[in-house]
Order: sequence, then structure tokens, then C-alpha cells
Amino acid sequence: MIDHTLSWEVARVGGMLAYVLATGSVALGLLLSLKAYSPNWPRFITNELHRFVTILTLVFIGIHTLAVLVDPFTGFTLAEVLVPLQAHYRPLWIALGIVSGYLAIAVWASEYVRKRIGYAWWRRFHYLAFAVFLLGAAHGLGTGSDSQTWWGLAIYAVTIGSVALLIGWRLVRSLGAESRNVVFATIGAAVAAAALFTLVGPAQAGWNQIANNGNGNGASPSWLADHPATTAAAVVAAPATPFTAQFDVVQVDDDRLTGQFSSDGASGQMQLIIERGSAGVALAFADGWSCSGQLASASRETLRASCVGSDGASIEVTLGDLRRSGADIIGRLQVSTG
Repeated sequence: MIDHTLSWEVARVGGMLAYVLATGSVALGLLLSLKAYSPNWPRFITNELHRFVTILTLVFIGIHTLAVLVDPFTGFTLAEVLVPLQAHYRPLWIALGIVSGYLAIAVWASEYVRKRIGYAWWRRFHYLAFAVFLLGAAHGLGTGSDSQTWWGLAIYAVTIGSVALLIGWRLVRSLGAESRNVVFATIGAAVAAAALFTLVGPAQAGWNQIANNGNGNGASPSWLADHPATTAAAVVAAPATPFTAQFDVVQVDDDRLTGQFSSDGASGQMQLIIERGSAGVALAFADGWSCSGQLASASRETLRASCVGSDGASIEVTLGDLRRSGADIIGRLQVSTG
């Protein structure tokens, strides 16, 4: 695996902080519109805090963008980080982040032309803050390297849930009691759709192949040229087959089994993902090649699947002799050419 560079870690932290701050800005704006205040927290302080958080959001958007631009691994050009759909890595999801950044700048700048455009138009323009938040959330989930971590998913769940709750409160107060059921149903459906998308998309082991259209892991040609070992791993079509390995599942969740497999010829990590009505398998080999696929057949002790890699090559995977060993699940992994 490729070690994270300092610039990439700064990009990760900067991007997550920018998203959390954008959430805070939207939440404070909603609280102001709801006229929520406390005798110990005067309204003018909330106004100033709202402006400060907005500016801080822009600062971390800038840090995130600059860190991505100078990162040697991805090697993004200036056009790729400024022009939507020009990036060589996950172009759609990065485009959402670029548009979100531009809208954040526009919302902030609108404060300085408020007297010229009038309060009514300024208020309408300020609704773009919701687009900043939604596009930022989609960008983070679709592009971020933390979308498969429990804490990353927890941050998205808390932020999206909080904003949805405040929006529901705002709409209920402005539309009246007769519209409450419609409001709650609409917001609930939107949150459920976001959760479903996350669970079947970014949270899955094979998301990189889907989000990047099978175009690799984002490494720039210059990085690959300077790191021959990385290049060799990146172009591996598939492991040498056939081979048989023993696997040991060391983590058992409600819908996922995660463990290690090893043999004389290959080793790596295996995931068995179980969903309602379907199941899939994902393998990540120590040399850098990975694949994922749906189970084609299953019996009491044997599971079979075609596992397709990001380079289009496929292998046939059979999991057999499944049995418990204490708290773990062990078995035999057989791999042959697809």
C-alpha cells in the first residue's frame, strides 16, 4: 500500500473540518431564522458567530484545495481542482466539491452586496447555503477516504440528521400544522435515501472502482514513474491462479464478515458482505490488486462468486469448509481463473 503523504493528510483533515464548519454555519443560520436565543447568549453574538464560522469554513476549503493541489500522489493540475469534471480521479464527486466551494464563496460575498440587491433577494440567495451543505456532504461521502470508517459515517449521520431536524422545525413553524405530515414524510424520505445510498455505495469495499470508473486509485503518471513498485502493483492483472488459502474471519458484524487469508502464493484481506436479498465478496491482495463481486451460488458450507478487479480481470472465488473456531469463523478460500 502507498503511504499517506503529509499533504494528503492535511487535505483529509481540512476537507472534513470545512464540511463540519459548513454544517455549523447552516445550523446557526437556521437557528437565527427560528429566532432561537437565550438570555445568556444574545442574538447579536449568534449573528457574529455565524459570520465567523462561515469565514472559517472558507479558510478550510482553501486549505483543503491547496493541499490536494500540491499532493504528489494524485498530481492534480490547477484546472482539475478549479474546473468541475476535469479531475482524473472520481471526476463527478470531486466536481460536486468544487461547485460547493464556489457556492460557499458566493454566499459569503452576498453579505457585501446586500444593500445593493435588497434584503429579499439577499435572503433568496442565502438559500444556496443548503446547496453548499448538500453538495459538500455528497462530495465527502463519494470522494473522501474516510467514508468506510465508523467515525466518518458517524460524522455524516450526525450532521445530516441535525440539519434535517432544523429544516423540519423551520418548515413546520412556517407552513402550519396542516403540512406537518408532508414535511416529516419528505424529510424522512430524503434522509432514508441518503442513508441507503451511503450503505450500498461509499460504505462498500468496492466503491473506488465504481466512483472512479475502474481508472485505478488516483495515482498520477509522474508518481507511478517515480515509484516502480507502485506501478508494478497497479498493473497486476490478477493473482497467479489456481491457489488455495486458509482464511480466518476476525470481525463479525451484522452484515459483514472481515478476515485475513494466506497461502504460499498469496495473502490479503477478505470481506463477505451480506445484504437483504443478496450477498457479495471483496478481496484485497497484499500486492495491491483487489476485486469484488456478487455471490453466484451458496449452499450450507460453500459460497461461490465471480470477483472482478478494477482492471476488468476476474477470478472465481469459492469459500468452503465454513465453520466456527471459538469466536472466529474459519474456512478454505479457493481461487481460479475467471
